[in-house]
Amino acid sequence: MLPYLQHRQGQVGHTGETLVTLPTASPTPVAPHPVHKHTHIRQPVLKRVIQAVMLLCVLVPFWMLSRHVEIRVGGSRGSTTSAGVGGRRMLGRVLPPAGEHLKRLVLVAGHAVYVGKDYSVAAHESSWFLENYQKVPGEAQSFLDHIRLGIQEAAADPEAMLLFSGGQTRREAGPRSEGLSYWIVAEAADWFNVTGDVRSRTFTEEHARDSFENLLFSICRFYELSGHYPEAITVVSYNLKRDRFKGLHRMALHYPEERFKFIGTELPVAAKGALEGEARTVAAFKNEPYGCGGDLLLKRLRRDPFAVGAPHAPSRCPDLTGLINWCSPYLYSGRLPWA
Repeated sequence: MLPYLQHRQGQVGHTGETLVTLPTASPTPVAPHPVHKHTHIRQPVLKRVIQAVMLLCVLVPFWMLSRHVEIRVGGSRGSTTSAGVGGRRMLGRVLPPAGEHLKRLVLVAGHAVYVGKDYSVAAHESSWFLENYQKVPGEAQSFLDHIRLGIQEAAADPEAMLLFSGGQTRREAGPRSEGLSYWIVAEAADWFNVTGDVRSRTFTEEHARDSFENLLFSICRFYELSGHYPEAITVVSYNLKRDRFKGLHRMALHYPEERFKFIGTELPVAAKGALEGEARTVAAFKNEPYGCGGDLLLKRLRRDPFAVGAPHAPSRCPDLTGLINWCSPYLYSGRLPWA
């Protein structure tokens, strides 16, 4: 008898029968499948590596583009000198400046807002919104003379930029600026038939509320349009204001006298009280050279009926931030690009 049966013989079940258990074939032991410990590790790691590479492929071009724009606009990080297109450090600008080849500023200071509908009668006082002291024969013609002189001066120098300067100074005239009024009058007059491509070099400054801001804001505007500050400045206004522009305002900005020129016209004969009015204004600017106090400040507030305010954020005119914000009876002592 097989040993296995011998071992099982005699076992009795619960029914009293002798149980005989047949042998079962002993299963052949199967060698366990070798487990590679690194298999379950390598697959997730490989998946993560692929995902990281794909993410980099998406992010790197954007990073390179942002660096390109940063270099074009503002130069390298931490730079304190002008860099980028045309030397500008202005945020959000990647296009070449409109007047990057221009070096000289020709500034025509505005004195009124055009309110007429027919620009062929721009020489009529009724076409302009005038203060009471301006309502004299020949006043409108003097505006046209200034526009024409500015065009002629810019035409004589292909590297000159012509700026018509003046803000939205009269509530009754609506939100129209003096600077844009002068530009439209020049356009309607076909630029007074002056030869030379002056139109493409003529722009507007539309925030100034007095003569000091005419000069300061136009310098900033020149920078916005060219990427650098003017190497020379010519101002067109009334002879009555020569000392105000060439003396007080130029000195307040520390602009070199040898690079500053003034072209003036006479006041209309009927303009009475102009000398007295100019004397008061000059005295006020001597006390407040930056026009930010006393009667000069009140005048600026009255001449800003649409709350336009000063135009130039630091990023738009970076080298003049301190000067624009300077309010003191003492001359500005900070560093300036032309001083």
